[in-house]
Amino acid sequence: MMNSKYLVLVPVYNDWKNLSKLISKINHIFKHQLKNNFHLIIINDCSTEDFNIKKLKLSQVKKIHKISLKHNVGSQRALAIGIKYIFLNFKKKFRIIIMDSDGQDNPKGILKMINFADKEKSFSVAANRGQRSEALWFKICYEIYSYFILFFSCKKIRFGNFNIILSEHLGKLLKNSDLWSALPPVISLNLKKVKYITIDREKRYSGNSKMNLIGLIFHALKVFSALRKNILIFSIFYIILILSILLKNFEVISFFLIFGIILLNLSNFLLSCNNKKKFLKNYKVINIIKV
Repeated sequence: MMNSKYLVLVPVYNDWKNLSKLISKINHIFKHQLKNNFHLIIINDCSTEDFNIKKLKLSQVKKIHKISLKHNVGSQRALAIGIKYIFLNFKKKFRIIIMDSDGQDNPKGILKMINFADKEKSFSVAANRGQRSEALWFKICYEIYSYFILFFSCKKIRFGNFNIILSEHLGKLLKNSDLWSALPPVISLNLKKVKYITIDREKRYSGNSKMNLIGLIFHALKVFSALRKNILIFSIFYIILILSILLKNFEVISFFLIFGIILLNLSNFLLSCNNKKKFLKNYKVINIIKV
């Protein structure tokens, strides 16, 4: 149906100024370095601020697809909707470049990822987060979160939305209903052919991040819920270990550890209940504009 080699998928909520700057930088890279064009898919996550998409003067963009959602669903679900839209509407082979809209995903990283993907043609590419520019509390919380995932699931997930996914891998992602919850763990669990490179996380172009401590905790819980089966297996092992080693001498500590592990698993399965529905039916689109 469409013959562009590249698609750029970006969710946005009121970040139109930053998105405009980001897409201009991407357009420059495609014009001068890659010498190619791309389709732009923007998932407008029920923004309260309006933006005329036709203002974007982009020489390398074949077509802009603006999908406006009727309800705000968050960036992860917006991406799931975008992936489903691409899967249904783009039939030829392509690479889908997924990014955040605020500039923290450095557009120069696209070149690094594409060069790597050219050498590993059958692999998708995920950008592990290198040096970060966030506040110290955020960096500490992120490290705790990363090691917690590794400890309870034996999965090393240090990447976010910045990825290049092959079109032939989309079906595997869409088969997992947890895509409605969080993209990174679904990539880690379902794609065997994925390579990882490290790209530093940049500062936002402007404005303040919408991610606060509560938001970070809630995002972490959604990631944990997507990894619930792995976490359950490791939890059983750790509970047996606690009962056999710690219980005799550290009864109170053992009780709180076991209680915490059980609470974590209950939370994971409760949060996952909302992901069992086919997420294509879980959202309403105001309009789809093709510019």
